[in-house]
Amino acid sequence: MNELDRKIVLFGNLFKDRLDNELLQDAINYVGHGETELAFETICDHLSEYEVSINQAEYDLAITLCNELEMDRNDISLRHLKELIICQK
Repeated sequence: MNELDRKIVLFGNLFKDRLDNELLQDAINYVGHGETELAFETICDHLSEYEVSINQAEYDLAITLCNELEMDRNDISLRHLKELIICQK
């Protein structure tokens, strides 16, 4: 597993107990099959679909991973993630 794969797994694990763990694990498992981008996209899709609240740091990490994967930052799932950010005090 390379560094980017590890980052995707860590990103996914941030949402344990906020997102259905079976759905989350299925998405993370794509990494083990060489489908890193699919794993990341699926995690983001699930976060958006189930409207899981995220914090600014998690959003920033998603954007960083998006850039590392050379994905389009205007992807609908990523755009929706921004709407899920909750303010932290």
